[in-house]
Amino acid sequence: MRKLGGFLRASLAPDRLARSLVYAGIAGVVWFFFVQPSAFGSSLSVAALVGAGLVQYSDGKPFIIPLYVYVLAALVLLQLVGLLLGAGGQLGAAVLGSALGLGLPYLAYRLQEKT
Repeated sequence: MRKLGGFLRASLAPDRLARSLVYAGIAGVVWFFFVQPSAFGSSLSVAALVGAGLVQYSDGKPFIIPLYVYVLAALVLLQLVGLLLGAGGQLGAAVLGSALGLGLPYLAYRLQEKT
């Protein structure tokens, strides 16, 4: 049982989880753009990719990359403008993807901090 706890702790490390979300975002973009075209899926994947890369957890404290903040804000803003203009903006996908990309590694960081 002790080995399983160590495996879960290592696999839920915030930096590793963020890296996995970046890879999942890349795979999602490829899938939803080329294989099964879906505007919602591609927006969700890109937002999760950028959101997961926004905060780095390499040292003990999280570090925010300012360029990714601007990219994520521009992505959400463009989706909002597209929705308001009737051009098919996927605001829900952008917000959900950025919340998942930012929230899951941060949750793992906070849970790891308590143990």
